Amino acid sequence: MIRCRVKKTWRCPGCQSAQFTSPDEISYVCFCGKTIDPPSDLHLIPHSCGELCGKPHERRVPDLGESKEDLCPHACVLQCHPGPCPPCKAFVCPCGKKVITGSCCDQRSVLTCGQRCDKLLECMHHLCEKICHGGPCDPCQVLVNVSCFCKKQMEVVLCRDMAVKGEAKAECGVFMCNSTCGKMLGCGNHLYDETCHPGSCGDCFHPISNRTQICGKPLPCGLHQCKEVYHAGDCPPCLVFVSQRCRCGSTSRTMECFKRTAESEKFTCEKPCGRKKNCGRHWCDWHPGFCQMTCGKKLRCGRHSCGLRCHSGPCPPCLEAIFTDLSCACGRTSIPPPLLCGTPPPSCQLPCSIPLRCGHSASHSCHFGDCPPCSVPLAKECVGGHVVLENRPCGLKDVRCNKLCGKTRQCGLHTCGRTCHPPPCDSSCGSEASLKASCGQMCGAPRRDCRHTCTALCHPSASCPDVKCKFPVTITCSCGRIFASVPCDAGETNGGFSVDSDFEASFQPVTSTGKKLPSGQRKLMCDDKCAELERKRVFADSFDITPPNSEALHFSENFAASEVLARLYSHDPMWVLSVEERCKYLVLGKNKSSVGGLKVHVFCPMLTDKRYAVKLIAERWKLAIHFASWEPCFVVVYVTPKSRAPSQAIGSNSTTVLTATHPPTYDPLVDMDPRRVVSFLDLPREADISSLVLRFGGECDLVWLNNRNAVAVFNDPACATTALRRSDHGSVYHGAVAVHQNGGSLVASATTPWGGSGVPKKEQLLL
Repeated sequence: MIRCRVKKTWRCPGCQSAQFTSPDEISYVCFCGKTIDPPSDLHLIPHSCGELCGKPHERRVPDLGESKEDLCPHACVLQCHPGPCPPCKAFVCPCGKKVITGSCCDQRSVLTCGQRCDKLLECMHHLCEKICHGGPCDPCQVLVNVSCFCKKQMEVVLCRDMAVKGEAKAECGVFMCNSTCGKMLGCGNHLYDETCHPGSCGDCFHPISNRTQICGKPLPCGLHQCKEVYHAGDCPPCLVFVSQRCRCGSTSRTMECFKRTAESEKFTCEKPCGRKKNCGRHWCDWHPGFCQMTCGKKLRCGRHSCGLRCHSGPCPPCLEAIFTDLSCACGRTSIPPPLLCGTPPPSCQLPCSIPLRCGHSASHSCHFGDCPPCSVPLAKECVGGHVVLENRPCGLKDVRCNKLCGKTRQCGLHTCGRTCHPPPCDSSCGSEASLKASCGQMCGAPRRDCRHTCTALCHPSASCPDVKCKFPVTITCSCGRIFASVPCDAGETNGGFSVDSDFEASFQPVTSTGKKLPSGQRKLMCDDKCAELERKRVFADSFDITPPNSEALHFSENFAASEVLARLYSHDPMWVLSVEERCKYLVLGKNKSSVGGLKVHVFCPMLTDKRYAVKLIAERWKLAIHFASWEPCFVVVYVTPKSRAPSQAIGSNSTTVLTATHPPTYDPLVDMDPRRVVSFLDLPREADISSLVLRFGGECDLVWLNNRNAVAVFNDPACATTALRRSDHGSVYHGAVAVHQNGGSLVASATTPWGGSGVPKKEQLLL
């Protein structure tokens, strides 16, 4: 059986021609042949690698009479492409002096510039003097005078016939004559007796006559001289011991001089160098000075990295190119290629095409990234649910008003005192246990032993701590002439009262029961002046004698008090008269004879000297006085059964009849804002307002006038309105003034809590 061996063939799927090359020997390459299996890229020609073609334009063999210089020396500069390369577009000139418009492929028709060639000839000494021409230059025809190597003979020869090419020195010579050389040898004692020759004469081989003479030639190290006896041949290595330092200069060693310059004897110590290289980023290892690492920083384009050696300063711009259109976000504005990598996208002034979630049309230009919030004005409710605000941007999420939150805190007792904010008011809320947790505000509940408020942090699950009260309290003597400010000192049942030794002698002795009283509930001892004034007062009351008053201001006999009021009256008479009018209306007002109510007025917070003046004026009208617990404290005055008018008011003469038919007008420099005050008058025995005060702990001051009457002064009118709405025993406070509202109409005190016809409570809340 005969088997015929047939070479395996295959057909091209494109042209269907038979191919006799084995499929194993076939490789898939790009058009220029540089890349095997080029990857597929949508932005490139199929089967192209994207690199420069680089094929030579003329790859043929030169014809007869044609040199390689006549062929085009350039390569194709297009991107890897199918088919033949296009003709060369380089513009050339034969002599290179002038640019002539012409293609490199047309070089066979010689284009000359008409100037002198001036190319360096083969002799490497002279320039071509012919007019610009194609092809190589002719041999050099210049005649030159030259000498022989021994400089004994001179000849005139053509430069092209010289045996020495390149730069020839006159002292070296260019040809050999038949004479003897006669140059002095290196020993300095003998002459060279050979024929004229190029180069050096060599060493002297004559026998040495004196063997005691030192050589003295400089050694290769350049520092020392040969110390051997005169010898033939090269000098021995330098054996002088020298000190050598390491590269960092911290360590040294002693060694022979000839080893110092040897490459294998470079001295390196074990100590780290500790210096930074020229890049300023990396530390020296074994290549001092220049960093050998790659930079690797991101270039400005943000896509590529710097491939240079590590360096200082900014990296060069990215040299990569982009061969695709650079478009804006919507694609309607673009920049055609080619572009440098990192070119910013074009600025598009067309409106944004992305629909907004709210349904409004976009009012901003085309952009990358998320759309800005919608700016269409709408009415939106604040995050606290208090009011609806007009003309707020549609995309604004956090809409806030300037009102207090007022929501109940997690303790269930206090209200949130922050301005309008998103819920929740407390950081931990949601579980049953957290509903009764402390809110962090001041407790504010009335203390058991005194009428002050608890200053501890909120404690809904425990009673107020039994500690001493530190509020300053003003105490007086029995007649009220002497007063002093001391801490309340009430509380702490198991502990004793700590009284300052300076005040202990001024206090009145305790009662016969022996029960100790806190400092705020004790009285000061009257002095001799008090006893004298008391005797005069009893004597005047017995005989109905009016004591003499001040001629100008009609004050009491207390000369010191008269001086204080006189000084204040001279600086601010209107303020003094305003306080006098309010005290007069409290005592002589219309409702003096009414029952079932208490006349009270609250003055605004003021400084110490004015508070003292209010105290002096109120004492003239026999009014009870109460000061707030902390600075700047306000003053509360109210009528007692002992209250009566003085014989003469401030600023009036003795014949003026004291009457008060109309209340004075509200003055913010004198009176407390009525919207911040809530009255608790004629409280029943079972009434408990401590829970209400706890809700606003730290935001209100509760002042007890007696066992059944009190007033609460709040920091904000909104809190006072909330407290009045939630309290069953609260009433609207009016005081001794009338408030102007609604274009100047006078809201009189006919609806005061002292008595008289009333108005519905909702109308009172509007005040």
